[in-house]
Amino acid sequence: MKQRIGIDVDGVLRDFCHGLIRAVKAYHPEYLKDDYDESMEGGLIMDWHLENNFNCTKKDLQQIYWHDHAKWIMGNGRAFKENVRTLKYWMKHINKEWVCVTSQKEHARHYTLSWLGKHELNFDKVVFAKGKDKWQVDVDYLIDDSPTNYRYWKDGRQDEDTFILLDRPYNQKVKAKHRVSNLKEAEAIIL
Repeated sequence: MKQRIGIDVDGVLRDFCHGLIRAVKAYHPEYLKDDYDESMEGGLIMDWHLENNFNCTKKDLQQIYWHDHAKWIMGNGRAFKENVRTLKYWMKHINKEWVCVTSQKEHARHYTLSWLGKHELNFDKVVFAKGKDKWQVDVDYLIDDSPTNYRYWKDGRQDEDTFILLDRPYNQKVKAKHRVSNLKEAEAIIL
C-alpha cells in the first residue's frame, strides 16, 4: 500500500493571511490595528487567534472570510509558489498517495476545490475535516501550519513524529519535533 501524505491548504499552499489582510484593508480598514504597517503584510498575523491581530471580534472576521469575501480570500487567494511548485513535482514524480486535508466550511468548499484546480494540484483525494478531527484522517503524515491541529494530532494519535509543522509567525510557541519552513524541507522526513 502506498504511503499517504496529507497536506493542508491554508497556511501551507494558499496564503490565507494575505487574503484576509487585503480584504480587511479594502472593506474594513477600521479593523486594522493602530500600529499596522503595510510592509509587515506577510507577518501581521502573529497570533493564531485571529481576532487578537485586529480591532474586531472573531465573529466580525468570520463574516469576512466565511461569507462576504470568501471568494476573494479562498477562491482567488495567493499561492505560496515554492510550496505549490514542490507539491506538483512530488505528485508527478513520487509514488505516494497525496491527500488534501483541509478544514473548510461546507458552503465555501467549492472555492478551495476551484483554487486547487487553478493551480493544477491534482490530489488523489480531498478530505474536508475540522481541525480537531484531522488526526483521524487516514494519512501517514500531515503537513499543516496550525498549532491547534498539532495539539489535536499529538493527543489523538499519541504521536508527534508524523506531524510536520510548517513554520509560521503564529505557531512559534509550538515545540514540534518536525518544523519546516517550506515543503522542500519536508522531503527528508516523508520521502
